[in-house]
Amino acid sequence: MRVCVIGAGIAGTLLAWRLSESVEVDLVTGPPGTDATAASGGGVRGFETHPVQRRLAIESLTELFQSLQEEAGYTETGCTYLLPSYAGLERAVAEVEHAHPGSTEILDRDELRRRGWHGLPEGTVGVCEKRAGFIRPDQLRTAVIRQLAAGPRSRVLDGPVLRLVPHPDGSVSCRLPGLSQRYDVVVVAAGPWTPGLLTGSALPAEPYRTKAIQVATYTVDGALPTMFVDETNDLFGRPTADGRLLLGVDTHRWAVPPGSSSPIPDLAAQAVRIAGERLPHLKLSAPDHLVSNADCYADPPVLTLWSVLGSTHRLFTFTGGSGGSVKTALAASRAAASDLLVTGETRTTTSRTENQRMTITEPGSRRTTPRYHTIGIGAGPSNLSLAALYKNVTTERLALFDARPGSGWHTPLLYPGVRMQTGWMKDLVSLVDPRHELTFLNYLVTSGRLYALINSQFDSLPRIEYERYLAWATERLGVVNFGSRVQTISITDDGFEVTVDGVPTAVSEHLVLGLGTRPVRPEYLRGLPAERAFIADDLADRIPALDKAAPTAVVGSGQTGLECVLRLLGSGFTDIRWLGRNQWFRSIDDSPMANELYRPSHIEFLQGLNRGKRREMIDDSRYSGDAITPGGLRALYQSNYDGFLSLGRFPVTLLPGRDVRASAPMPDGGIRLCCTTPTTPEEHDVRQVVVAGGREHVEAPFDDDLRERIEFDDDGQLLVEPDYSVRWKGMNGHKIYTFNANRYSHGLTNAGLTQLPVRAAIVLNSMFDREIYPITDELCAVQW
Repeated sequence: MRVCVIGAGIAGTLLAWRLSESVEVDLVTGPPGTDATAASGGGVRGFETHPVQRRLAIESLTELFQSLQEEAGYTETGCTYLLPSYAGLERAVAEVEHAHPGSTEILDRDELRRRGWHGLPEGTVGVCEKRAGFIRPDQLRTAVIRQLAAGPRSRVLDGPVLRLVPHPDGSVSCRLPGLSQRYDVVVVAAGPWTPGLLTGSALPAEPYRTKAIQVATYTVDGALPTMFVDETNDLFGRPTADGRLLLGVDTHRWAVPPGSSSPIPDLAAQAVRIAGERLPHLKLSAPDHLVSNADCYADPPVLTLWSVLGSTHRLFTFTGGSGGSVKTALAASRAAASDLLVTGETRTTTSRTENQRMTITEPGSRRTTPRYHTIGIGAGPSNLSLAALYKNVTTERLALFDARPGSGWHTPLLYPGVRMQTGWMKDLVSLVDPRHELTFLNYLVTSGRLYALINSQFDSLPRIEYERYLAWATERLGVVNFGSRVQTISITDDGFEVTVDGVPTAVSEHLVLGLGTRPVRPEYLRGLPAERAFIADDLADRIPALDKAAPTAVVGSGQTGLECVLRLLGSGFTDIRWLGRNQWFRSIDDSPMANELYRPSHIEFLQGLNRGKRREMIDDSRYSGDAITPGGLRALYQSNYDGFLSLGRFPVTLLPGRDVRASAPMPDGGIRLCCTTPTTPEEHDVRQVVVAGGREHVEAPFDDDLRERIEFDDDGQLLVEPDYSVRWKGMNGHKIYTFNANRYSHGLTNAGLTQLPVRAAIVLNSMFDREIYPITDELCAVQW
């Protein structure tokens, strides 16, 4: 296999070096001149607020200490990271301390002041690392390039690359001045040149952006601080080897051209002013030396391997994500090379901009089943929440498999005017990690619709908006295999094995079921004309052919029934009969007391009850959630009254207490519905029927051997532990978790959206056997 790495920054150079141990590699250096690596301050430390960045930084620091201190020119200064305290900070610091014992501690604001820091906002803490400092990234890069140039399987070519040309067989050509080379794999690690190179080759360049960086060095009168990062004011700095201070501040200047070197007016003065507020004992000269350049940023902010096309083409990017990648480049380059070069395995990576997962197999290699830490069956909100939290706390691999061809959520039922039954804060992540990049608020901001939605003053969020939020999150997660219906799940010596289209597709340590529900077609629909008697999921397709003036029945007293009635009414139907078995069309109880049932403290309370009592309490409170949005009923009544003013009668007749048990076709083509009522049976003759009631859980496709090991309760339901794990025999460390199928063990939050991230956090805590996300709910006036 021949690989081309484009870009001789620290990231690309280290990746080419890793690859050259196994395959032929060409490193294309790119345009001449000073780049971000040359301009980098070279800071290295273990602590980062982003969990994946932190793990890469810790692993990089470990390798640096073990073997590369001299080559990299490492100088130890210590590091102070100033930031607002947040939930999980202690665990994050413990990770650094575990890797480098005796190195890391958290300092409060008073201690920071004693150490010379002033003017810090209330709540600021400092993460202090003794084993941290800076390297000379240009020195390390030069040493690696020299080794590559002399290597038996590597070449160093002068750039720049003019164009990338993907070919149908998955290979990619690189066109250089006077030269065109074709490679099995091409990796673009060109830093700020990345988006321009991709765009110039007619390839997707999202989400890469360029940003200006600027640092200066100063002669100092006063004791030098450690290396530091101050999140409260965007200041950063470090001592230099010759006793000066390198200082910079975030430029907030985007879309600058690569290679930019024009100084930003007043930025150095701003850095000096802020430094004077924080470290007043320092007396700084005018800048002795000033460096300006550009670097590349993306979301998620992690240096990792990503597919450009999300297809079978072997074209990737390997660019910082958060700008300078010096502190994570060693570990990230090792992981990226492993993804490409593990002998005999299928390498899999994910596009930042596509929902498809891309699989790459080396020519001539033996295809084996890809291995993951966790596999999820289904890509609905439950498993998307798990995947979102998962990606921020571990570098382990997760994949979701879904039979649908693409992203969607109850798509056939998404009509204009349909509203959510939960508030927008109860998204995939916010209840346990409000700083996560996949919050609903971030979706609104990044998609440019924040003010439009706010000013629309919705009482309840449009359901179509929520589906688009899920699609947005799915795209950024990049772990969903759509069009992959899992046929069987087996347990092997290696873990769980899932089969798609008769082929073993993946193996994992753990399995998470997020299968959801599917509509049930009642028996009384059998024998009726399919074009006029169907379930709610088919309404959107059937409605154009229906007779708007003919009597139309909607059967089902829940939220879906209401939505079908509203859809028919809005489409001009004038004789709608809404039948439901309940004695009235109940609206959700959205009172403060009812909402107490959807808190972690109530879920915990339920776990302490015996099974019979728990079931009784859950049944008693079901209509706090299994009912209709009050706003929806209000909209129906208002629209119905408007219809009365126009027609002289109500276009919608509400018929509660009618339980449809049978039906019969009439000689004139009509349909007779036979109902029981609290008094006498009734018959209702209509022309067309929409059934909006009855859903059943989708069963997991366990093979016979695994199914025999699963433990079920007296009702045939999975026995589920408080941590959402399924009880089964012979697990040997492999766990099965389930969402949406444990109503009588976990209460009303089981299948709803209100506690998505809480459920996912409980599973992650159990899966990794430590408290990754604390689930605390102590400020509660109710004593259950």
